[in-house]
Amino acid sequence: MRQDCNLSLYDGFRIRGIGRVLNQIGLNQRKHHIIYKVSLGEFAIPMELTGNVMEMQLIPKEEILEELSKLRKEVAITMKWIHIGAIEVVIKATFKEGIDSEIHLSIMDRRINNLRDGCLGTMIGNLYAGKLMFDIHPRIAYNLEDPDFSRVLTLHQDFKRKDLMKEENRPYL
Repeated sequence: MRQDCNLSLYDGFRIRGIGRVLNQIGLNQRKHHIIYKVSLGEFAIPMELTGNVMEMQLIPKEEILEELSKLRKEVAITMKWIHIGAIEVVIKATFKEGIDSEIHLSIMDRRINNLRDGCLGTMIGNLYAGKLMFDIHPRIAYNLEDPDFSRVLTLHQDFKRKDLMKEENRPYL
């Protein structure tokens, strides 16, 4: 036996009080919180550290934990991941323009065992003009509970002009 029904396309979703019921059982609450953060840092590298390939952490866990401490507690406890949309590295020479000074930069994901696979971006440049800019857009996420979180994302730099300055001087920022 067949009966005709007078329901419109969205009538099943217009039940009165459904929002109230969902709130009471906790299903209508937001589970994900999105917070945007731009992090800036400036580091002067001493000349004695530029001769070898040097690894610098890009996301200090202390900085992330400090930002989380500023949030409401119920929001902070839901934060488990950090998403990296873009990284910009600017290298500024502390010496005059026109000096040939080659530098190699690479940003590595240290979770990956194979160096080739873990390389997010690399650049070979020269501080001849005084400034060098390096942008990458990895669009990857990191778990804040990773035991080695601070070393997950690193900048490797290799300055080729080892004879440019005395050891205690800083050739670039």
